[in-house]
Amino acid sequence: MTKTIQIRLALAAGIAAVFAGSAIASPEDNTSQRAIVVAGGAATNQAVLTQAHVVADATDSDLKIVRTNAEQLGVVHMLAARGYDTVVTIGVDQRNAITPVSEKYPRVRFVAAKAVNGLGAAMSGA
Repeated sequence: MTKTIQIRLALAAGIAAVFAGSAIASPEDNTSQRAIVVAGGAATNQAVLTQAHVVADATDSDLKIVRTNAEQLGVVHMLAARGYDTVVTIGVDQRNAITPVSEKYPRVRFVAAKAVNGLGAAMSGA
């Protein structure tokens, strides 16, 4: 009986050591993650898309282009769940996509750019 207990304790200690070692081996990345989400009518406007690509490249931000309401909620939720610090949106539905996610992930900063001209300002203030 004591041999079985010793084996179980050794196994538990080994598993704990593996998890602790992996946490130490991969230090946290302290860089901020930012994303731009373009949706609605802006997602079909070539000028908006071109400017969004330029700003995303200049600010090292991820760019997501969505066309449906379900995609808006899904992408915004995915970005928040993955630990993005700032999500700048153009044309994203505030009530259906941003509000429910911001309630669940209060540490994520959501910035709604009024138009493509406000995109650069929104990213520089992010």
